[in-house]
Amino acid sequence: YNSRSLRVEANLVFNNPAVAVEVGLLDVIRFHVEEKGADLNRSVWNSFRTENFYGNDSLIEIALVRGDVNILESLLSVNGFDLERNTFALICFASCHSEEECFEAFIRHPRVNVNAVDTFGDTPLCVLLKRLSFSITAPGRSIIEFRPSDYLVRRILLLLEAGATSHGLLPLRDCTMIEFARSSLEQDPSNVHWRSVVQKMEEAINSRVRE
Repeated sequence: YNSRSLRVEANLVFNNPAVAVEVGLLDVIRFHVEEKGADLNRSVWNSFRTENFYGNDSLIEIALVRGDVNILESLLSVNGFDLERNTFALICFASCHSEEECFEAFIRHPRVNVNAVDTFGDTPLCVLLKRLSFSITAPGRSIIEFRPSDYLVRRILLLLEAGATSHGLLPLRDCTMIEFARSSLEQDPSNVHWRSVVQKMEEAINSRVRE
């Protein structure tokens, strides 16, 4: 690097909180949030992330992609962030873009409701079950929202361990989530992915009954 590029990068870090999050400078991020009042509810930050063509990531989303749990938890602790309004979308985003450690830290955060719903009545678990069904029936599709089956199953199990309920209705399918999973397993009894999901769902339901 020459001195000019270093000055440019320093300017970016201190003038754009998204870059500070991507670089991983926790003290600078706190400066942006606490001193400069950076809006965590704003979703038009320009970052360096290659998938972000339009500069429409929130700071939380950028932190989820970076995978730094300390930065993520620091941002989630900010009172001005409307997490309740954003929880469903953020869990779905994190399920595709976050490393497992960061995803688990996010869904287990005390402010995060893993059973948040969207306008159609879907929960994040509903979304991941439908993605798993697509991944199994149409393997090889290179769409980032539809990760490989092993990846999706692991995210589903983490959601269930974090308290996601599987007895709620699956919108537009006229069945509950566990009924959908059981039916999928019945149609393909040798499928290890559906077997793992059904087993974890039944364990979660049985444990709540005992409580």
